[in-house]
Amino acid sequence: MLKLIVHQSPALIGFLIGLKLSLSRPQFNHVARLIDAQIVAEGKQKTVASLYELIVDAPDASNGCDSLRISPWSAEDLRRPRRHFVVEELKRYSQSSGETTIYVSIDDSLGEKDKGTRHLEAVEFHHDHTKSTKKKAQHTNGTVHVAVRLQLGEMHYVFDERLYLREKTVRRLNRNRTKAQRLRFRKKGSLAQEMLGELKTLLPAGFQLYVLFDSWYASNRLLKFCRRNGWHVICAIKSNRVFDGQKLSLWNKTLKHQRYQQLTLTATDQRQLTYFVRSRNGRLNNLPFDVCVLISKRHPRDSHPKYFLSTDTKLSPRAILQSYQKRWAIEVDNFYVKQHLGLTDFRVQSFEATDKWFALVYLAYLFLQWRHNHPPPEQRLYSIADLIRLHRQEHGRTLLHTACRHAIDSLDLSAVFQRFVVRSA
Repeated sequence: MLKLIVHQSPALIGFLIGLKLSLSRPQFNHVARLIDAQIVAEGKQKTVASLYELIVDAPDASNGCDSLRISPWSAEDLRRPRRHFVVEELKRYSQSSGETTIYVSIDDSLGEKDKGTRHLEAVEFHHDHTKSTKKKAQHTNGTVHVAVRLQLGEMHYVFDERLYLREKTVRRLNRNRTKAQRLRFRKKGSLAQEMLGELKTLLPAGFQLYVLFDSWYASNRLLKFCRRNGWHVICAIKSNRVFDGQKLSLWNKTLKHQRYQQLTLTATDQRQLTYFVRSRNGRLNNLPFDVCVLISKRHPRDSHPKYFLSTDTKLSPRAILQSYQKRWAIEVDNFYVKQHLGLTDFRVQSFEATDKWFALVYLAYLFLQWRHNHPPPEQRLYSIADLIRLHRQEHGRTLLHTACRHAIDSLDLSAVFQRFVVRSA
């Protein structure tokens, strides 16, 4: 296997320097190496050891592991500059484009791990709603994290992310921890609210926010939090929620004499999708403000309608569904960080080390999003996959040039192989 990284990407180093990370020089170097290798490496199992094998003249991989396990920096040392950077980017874009409406998407994602990793603190069995049925719940061994994504016009960034642990796992881990090291249990909705609170402290006045999430986050607490801050919510809700005195599942029968409004929307994959919608303004149980609820079917005889809510009662059903469609982009983000950047390939034992790994992967993704949002005029970059391919090509050209120069200067191919080819164990 070839060593692909002769030196760190100049674009990446410049980006990291611009973030003004509060890291020492050795810590910065390890962060840069890991991020660069996460983007360059192909295939699965992007462990620290396999990433360091890609770097020419790299230190021993144990140094990279120690930077995660025992080096005195935390994941927050990477997340804090990331949050500030994203908000500054949106402010500059708003000033140049005049856009002021930010769509904030919230979602959680389950990354599967093999059963041999159950001893890792951040790994446990979680409910897997993609595999579960109404008759039988399925649980998958892995990690769960909650992420917040921001979109302003054509600019989009992942703002923040948090690792999630179940309450009984937090209690079990805290038995062997000192009081100062104990973990704090927080529900997924609380993690989302915490990240939205960080956004509120950084975002200046003048922006209109629409917060998008699925029915798992549609709690009264989160809805009230968003409205207290002057933000609107567009979300899916469950059929058992009480709306104007009766469950939503009963409203479809109550409104059976109301005609459906037929809407044709363009999906993110450019397909034309038709929906049949009924709408009604009213109040959910224990909410002090009016909302608009949509009952949406794919066809008139659909016996399993979907329910959506908007706190902005002035929006039309078409505008509500079009806005909710923007939430799909965070699913794409989850795909990239798991499949292309190795989010769940960690092999570090402690929760804190895993938290650092997640912060590193999302910092790598922020770099790719930054390059995607500011493409050179001569390059056509349609997706993050194009950026990953470009980054690998840049390193490939550097490797070929350096290896050829080394061969010409030394006239010794064995020395070239020794330096640029990974020796098998």
